[in-house]
Amino acid sequence: MTNELPEELIKQLEGVNDFIIVGDDGLPVGSLNIEQLQDDGANLAFKLAAHAGNEAQTRATLRQAIQQHGHESIGYILMNAIPLLIDDILAPSFDVMQTATGADPRAKMAEIGGINA
Repeated sequence: MTNELPEELIKQLEGVNDFIIVGDDGLPVGSLNIEQLQDDGANLAFKLAAHAGNEAQTRATLRQAIQQHGHESIGYILMNAIPLLIDDILAPSFDVMQTATGADPRAKMAEIGGINA
């Protein structure tokens, strides 16, 4: 089974927010609403950002998100939260830090992460 959708199907799905998830046998195993997923991901990203530096509160926020969404859905929520955290919260913060100090936080993160920038 392929994960790629035909172009015609993609066009038909534009504007659709509710999806039924099916298993390998074709039977429904769940559903999801894309708008709600995006809203929940954004909400989680802002909660995590608000608790930055408070490890206990960060972990509590993540535990609460797992309890609220369940193990089956949390991955979808995180996949919406992480890009927002990186692109809209962390990147501008790094820009301000670099302007204010002259230090390059991205280079330091690459060094720590073992990435050849």
